[in-house]
Amino acid sequence: MNSEQRSAIHIVSIVTNNAVGDSRVLKSAETLGAAGYRVTLLAGRIGSVPAEEEGKNFMINRVPVIATEMTHRVRPIFPFNRILDLSNRYLPRGKRFVRYGCKLFTPDLLFWRWASPIMLKSSAKFLYLCWPSLRDGEKTFGKKIDELQPDIIHANDCDTLGLALRAKRRASFRGRSIAVLYDAHEYVQGVHRKHPTWQVAMTLLESTSIKNVNSVMTVSETIAGMLVSDYELTRRPSVVLNAPRRQQPPIDQDLSTIRTKIGLGAEIPLHVYVGAAAPQRGLDAMVKALPKVPGHHIAFVVNPSNQYVKKLQTQAELLGVADRVHIHPYVPEWYVSTFVSDATSGVIPILHHPNHEISLVTKYFEYLHAHIPIIVSDVKTMAEEVLLQGNGLVFTADNFEELAKCFEEMAVNRTKYLGAISETMLDEYSWELQGDKLVSAHDELASL
Repeated sequence: MNSEQRSAIHIVSIVTNNAVGDSRVLKSAETLGAAGYRVTLLAGRIGSVPAEEEGKNFMINRVPVIATEMTHRVRPIFPFNRILDLSNRYLPRGKRFVRYGCKLFTPDLLFWRWASPIMLKSSAKFLYLCWPSLRDGEKTFGKKIDELQPDIIHANDCDTLGLALRAKRRASFRGRSIAVLYDAHEYVQGVHRKHPTWQVAMTLLESTSIKNVNSVMTVSETIAGMLVSDYELTRRPSVVLNAPRRQQPPIDQDLSTIRTKIGLGAEIPLHVYVGAAAPQRGLDAMVKALPKVPGHHIAFVVNPSNQYVKKLQTQAELLGVADRVHIHPYVPEWYVSTFVSDATSGVIPILHHPNHEISLVTKYFEYLHAHIPIIVSDVKTMAEEVLLQGNGLVFTADNFEELAKCFEEMAVNRTKYLGAISETMLDEYSWELQGDKLVSAHDELASL
């Protein structure tokens, strides 16, 4: 299919976040647009982001997120809702205790948390009743999807599957056909979420939807095999790694680099982490390791307002290493590798959860293209890759003493691990190679 033929096809890529910093979603939209497709990225308007934004070769369209169904479920029942409102207004110091007490009397805690899993296991008909964020999603995105009149819907992550298939069904009633591609960014059954209903609901949504889509794509060969096994798929999902672009941008004067931004000399060991901050990411091991390695610094390129990040800063103060812990906000996804390129190493200290064991995460590729060695916890796939390639070190997850030894070893023998990063490896793990597979998958759908 050539560029002129593709220009007649409208792809709507759906994601329920605000699309800021979502590297896979943004790179995919850009690549499909560059190939000639008309691409609209439909996202939620969360935070201070524009409703419409022009990307490179595509448009971003954000809609206000409606969360009324979920809010009603976690709102305390009468009279505790009134007590909560009054405490927030008149008891600023004591409101935390009152708030937690009132929230014990929400419909979610009183009924839905224990009843939903039972109902979902009995019948898929209860899916939208038991997980109200799906109904909120329909109210948020449903009408807009219909207005955009897509020919192909690229459904990013499991929570967009219902949106895509319902839009496909509505279009069919109107005499239009829509092809749906499901892009499984993670293995749903291995994802850890606080709310007990999330995994049950998402697994049910995936299991009841995956055979109704036209094509399935995912981020690793391991997940592709698991999806085939779990759902008896007749066709193996295509695999598109979330790798960075082969040609990285030069250092930008304003964005600069992490070492320059925090004012650290080139001779001082600096170990960096980039990405989401949460307890399951194991970042506290990096803080705990610092007392064991005087002179070493760590940097987190994360959301500074994240509560877990604030706890890490408090922990650093208690350990007397706060001056060696640096927090920097996110940089654009296309600039991550350049930004961290002057760090001593890139760290991936994630803990053992099923979804962490089965793929090479995005930051692995970002560190690779930054030309910095990698220190990773002993999660299966990434640990095996690092040991095979020799481009870094492996430590036991959550063992800060082992991590400290890795910091020391990296500072002494960094050149050895740096030398294992070959041009062949960078070519293989590049977006250019992955983007070709992405376009091919959409060409096939466009030909249906």
